[in-house]
Amino acid sequence: NVISRVEGHETVCLPEDVLKKVMDGLIRNALENTPDQGRVDIEVSALGSRTRVAVQDFGVGIAEEHQDRIFAGLHPLQDVLAYSTKRPYDFNAGGKGLDLLRIKIFSELCGFDIDLRSERCPHIASGQFACPGRIDACPACAGPEDCWRSGHTSFMVTFASAASGCAE
Repeated sequence: NVISRVEGHETVCLPEDVLKKVMDGLIRNALENTPDQGRVDIEVSALGSRTRVAVQDFGVGIAEEHQDRIFAGLHPLQDVLAYSTKRPYDFNAGGKGLDLLRIKIFSELCGFDIDLRSERCPHIASGQFACPGRIDACPACAGPEDCWRSGHTSFMVTFASAASGCAE
């Protein structure tokens, strides 16, 4: 499930191709870390003269010790050989973190903010289970809501509005 909410926004001050790459990268990252039958929320909201886009997945989450390096690139969160697939948008497709590195570089070049909040699924974090990739196959979850209450990751990107003037 992908759920979108738009609660007012401004026209953002960003080249269209950069905005597309940022959004594609965040959405792909969310989908690849959310098991089948999972949920991804996308919310656009006004913050004064700025616009915030939040992409939240209710997937496996990121361990706290990895969160400070998530934008560094070439920092996969698991053994790259353990990824179940290499097809983009499939659960556990994985990568080397280059999308997040590119988004961080764009944020520095284009003057927008990016933030991360995440909580690792406690069943995975404890080593009790590995995520099977489908909620109905998880021994720790009686249904989707159990999974959605377990792990999650939110990336929040805050853009300047065109009305406030764009930096050249």
